Amino acid sequence: MALPKVELHVHLEGSVRPSTFLKLARKNGLDVRCRTERDVVALFRFRDFAHFAQLYDYCTSLFRDPEDFELAVTELGSYAAQQGVRYLEVTFTAGTHFRSRGIPFDEQIDALATGAAKARRDTGIEIRFIVDHVRGLSIEDCYQTAQWCADGRDQGVVALGLGGIEAGRPASQYDKAIRWAAERGVPFVPHAGEAAGPESIWDALQYSPPRLGHGFRAIEDVELMEHLKANDVLLEICPTSNVRTGTVPSLEEHPVRRLWDFGIPLNLNSDDPSMFNTDVLNEYRIAISTFGFTPAELARMGFMGIRAALVDEPERARLTDLFTGELRRLGITVDPRSGEPSSGVPGPSPEPPSARRG
Repeated sequence: MALPKVELHVHLEGSVRPSTFLKLARKNGLDVRCRTERDVVALFRFRDFAHFAQLYDYCTSLFRDPEDFELAVTELGSYAAQQGVRYLEVTFTAGTHFRSRGIPFDEQIDALATGAAKARRDTGIEIRFIVDHVRGLSIEDCYQTAQWCADGRDQGVVALGLGGIEAGRPASQYDKAIRWAAERGVPFVPHAGEAAGPESIWDALQYSPPRLGHGFRAIEDVELMEHLKANDVLLEICPTSNVRTGTVPSLEEHPVRRLWDFGIPLNLNSDDPSMFNTDVLNEYRIAISTFGFTPAELARMGFMGIRAALVDEPERARLTDLFTGELRRLGITVDPRSGEPSSGVPGPSPEPPSARRG
């Protein structure tokens, strides 16, 4: 599908392609009990969310030196660009690599920035980074991650994330660290409303996130849906991921269409593409075949993604102009502000949610 795309929810560690998985395992002398790419795919047949989290930790063990980070992000950027992604925000778990294998954060981010620059040079794709904290770790660890976010802003770090097993571990457990980061201009973009219900989303919203990872369980609370709609909080929707981890029974039961029809801003993402045997292009195809989205609606999602992207206004305007031009060549003229058919003239870039909330 030739539509230009924005992807805001993809994990570096879960994007390593099977061939690279084997390459890194052999390079670093790891016994992964996989001889072929097919073996790697079979390895990630998840039983439940806890099993997924366990295997995700397994993937992080592949990264042993800075060159591994550079390779992974360069490959991810190149592959995403082939699918029409023009802007990509990549989440990585710096603390795991630091604590488990002693790789300093500055070496991690230097390598990632080098890989992003290579991808930009070769494909034109723009890549930014979210450093996430893992639920269940200490508040001190979260402060460390927040500090890394603040330190890494000149190399493309745009936010503090929050991942890991969600149930019983609300964002507010890390209240002071999240607020410390916000005082230094670092936005908070947590996973919420995936394996836990609306209460997890309400808890995260006290920190005024510009968007939420997953968030589809907002469908269980009409008042919450009204809040998300009124405050223009975008949900990073990952249908295949939600089915693979068992948080949604089947694609047909995923609430993405109902959330969209309610008026909540959304965009489509691959989450952990290699682990889930998907990619963003596949998610767009599913949106059409399973949920009945039209190309114009998907184009509107692209503009929503631009509005929620953590970029400065010149970059937002550039992306808006780029998308408008590409869509016009495809015969799709969608106003980037309203999503309605238009002449294709973008006008002023829409103000991002994070700017409206100060």
